Amino acid sequence: MKFRKLTALSFFAALFIFPACDADDIFNENLYLGNSLPMSGAQEVPAVATSATGTINASYNKLSRILTYSVAFSGLSGNAAAAHIHGTAEAGYNANVLQGFSGFPAATSGSYSGTLYFDGVKLLEEHLLAGRYYINIHTPARPGGEIRGQLILTRQ
Repeated sequence: MKFRKLTALSFFAALFIFPACDADDIFNENLYLGNSLPMSGAQEVPAVATSATGTINASYNKLSRILTYSVAFSGLSGNAAAAHIHGTAEAGYNANVLQGFSGFPAATSGSYSGTLYFDGVKLLEEHLLAGRYYINIHTPARPGGEIRGQLILTRQ
């Protein structure tokens, strides 16, 4: 009997609580964006003198724990040899490679996009949202990285 009363109460409570929740609100509360995040040689550690530039567009959904990113770059000193996401490090510090970009274009300019799942073990959401991950692009002339951009995401 108590179980039926509790179930009925839960049902009626849900009728009044959940309609007040808009699906868009729930999605937006869990969405973090970084639009046109700059990549430059000045952000490398140590800084690199280069005319190369790039931008990162990124979004992170806390519900799915997936980071979606796109990188556009131009003016590299030579063809890109590699590109990675590094962490955890704030701007001005270096960190280990967390994820390489398979199939990154071996060119002086181009674009690349991908996704990355934040598993809570190797890749930590709290570090991403604190701006402690970055993307950089390496060239033969600058094997430590020619341009870098910090992933700074803000809640929508």
